[in-house]
Amino acid sequence: MKKKVIQDERITSKRRKIQSDAFGILFFVLLVSVVIQQQFLKAPFEQYAVEIICFFGMSVYIIIGNIIAGDNMFGEGKRAKIIPLIHSLIAGITVTVINGILNYSRYAGHYEDDNTGYFIGMLAVTFISSAGASFIVLYIFYIVNKKRQEKIEKHLDTDE
Repeated sequence: MKKKVIQDERITSKRRKIQSDAFGILFFVLLVSVVIQQQFLKAPFEQYAVEIICFFGMSVYIIIGNIIAGDNMFGEGKRAKIIPLIHSLIAGITVTVINGILNYSRYAGHYEDDNTGYFIGMLAVTFISSAGASFIVLYIFYIVNKKRQEKIEKHLDTDE
């Protein structure tokens, strides 16, 4: 028979905060590991496949878990509507900068004189496609999250 130990809420909250911070650090290091193996070490996909599966699996788990739990991931009011746009622009800029640096370091000889337009065009296409794709995904999450919030509010209103 297990003995239940009553713990102070502050201690429990602190432990959860420490575990959450550790998870965030591990999540970031996992992403950095994938980028380094893929771009700098030119490792085959099989070498970092587990990291990618874990990264995207945990991302989906976090999002679905928050939606099911009823957490409002995007906030309230007017600001909530533009969060997917802001996050998709940030994702587009991040992907474009990383891809631009790596592409230029690999193919700098091809971008001399007249070919700088190709490089700028590549950056524009990268930004538009990455920002667009992330906006579509984030907007779908926004809609699902909004519907879940409405369902929870409707359920709470009927209980009263």
